[in-house]
Amino acid sequence: MQLLNNLYTIVAKDISDDKISYNIKLDANHFIYQAHFPNEPITPGVCIIQIAKELLEDSLAKRLKIYLVKNVKFLSIISPITTPQISCIFDKITTEENGNTYHVQVHLLSNDTTLAKLSFSCKCHDGKQ
Repeated sequence: MQLLNNLYTIVAKDISDDKISYNIKLDANHFIYQAHFPNEPITPGVCIIQIAKELLEDSLAKRLKIYLVKNVKFLSIISPITTPQISCIFDKITTEENGNTYHVQVHLLSNDTTLAKLSFSCKCHDGKQ
């Protein structure tokens, strides 16, 4: 399930040779928040990882699949009520020689507060560039 334009929308993005960052807005009315949790919505961890993958796909213009999640640290609750707009900063993206495998480190922030740190690896969805 793609979450872009459903659970969140891209407000702004900055993609250059040395920086990839996105500002996104969470949709507090999305049905996920009805169950997770009623009256106190919290963005599920799996959705946070999916958002990071989708933003990486957008920046690379490639379909990807995650094959390894190395490290995930949720440092603060990500709520569409208290933190409706967050930044996703890709600190490090390395590509293997085959050109279709990416290792990524990303931080999610609200203002200057780090909400989550993720480290995962992806391959091109079809195994090709």
